[in-house]
Amino acid sequence: MSEIIRDTDAEIELQNALDRGDRVWVIGDVHGHSDALENLITEISPNPGDRIVLLGDLIDRGPDSRMVIRIAKERGDTFVVRGNHEYWALLGFEGESEISWAPNLDWLVSGGKQCLDSYSNSDNELNQEDWVRDLLWMAKMPHMLVLDDWILVHAGLDPKKSLEEQEEKELLWIREVFHNAKKPVDPGRAVVIGHSITHTVLGQSIGEIGRSEYRLEDGRPLWFGIDTGACDSASGWLTAMDLSTGELVQANDAGDARRKGPAFKRT
Repeated sequence: MSEIIRDTDAEIELQNALDRGDRVWVIGDVHGHSDALENLITEISPNPGDRIVLLGDLIDRGPDSRMVIRIAKERGDTFVVRGNHEYWALLGFEGESEISWAPNLDWLVSGGKQCLDSYSNSDNELNQEDWVRDLLWMAKMPHMLVLDDWILVHAGLDPKKSLEEQEEKELLWIREVFHNAKKPVDPGRAVVIGHSITHTVLGQSIGEIGRSEYRLEDGRPLWFGIDTGACDSASGWLTAMDLSTGELVQANDAGDARRKGPAFKRT
């Protein structure tokens, strides 16, 4: 069983931002669509005290995973959680080695090839140094971020286990068992997830977020699904949700942007 990584410094910084009245924007799966991410951040127009959280699957499928990683690493206001695609990429390290890396075949056919292309030159030569450096950065990604009122995680939680008992497989891969849960893992915290494209998995219209039909005592849904398919040709929308107000902002590669919401109202 892999150790579940938490980043308490990030959790404190994000909670402090909320406590002082700044915004924390949570963004769904980017999947290599750096233009959509840059356009979304421009539309959000974060203030110096605002913070951004990317819900994993920064890489694969889209045209520029390398740039997405660069944005996440260099902005200074941005935090991440691990997705199943980062997990797949990290399987390429042989045993405990952080020197020798070879691609996992399942990863390659699930978008990994496009990721490696973004790290390669015109002669298809991989920049191994840059790629391994970014892999080592991915290896430090936490599996979830836990705030006073929120849990931010890629796929969801096992509803039969406490927060402390969660395992990596569920945090990165779970779907229906979590989506259909009638009770929260933590009654005071709503969960925000990516992983499941809302119009293909959660039964929503294109560009609409998903929500649990069950509610916490404060009126918020048990969970919000905000992967609106930035990597899906039928959608292309990348979504951000403001944890304070529920405002939704969306953008795509073409530079289109729109605002929706609020996604919730507390009672």
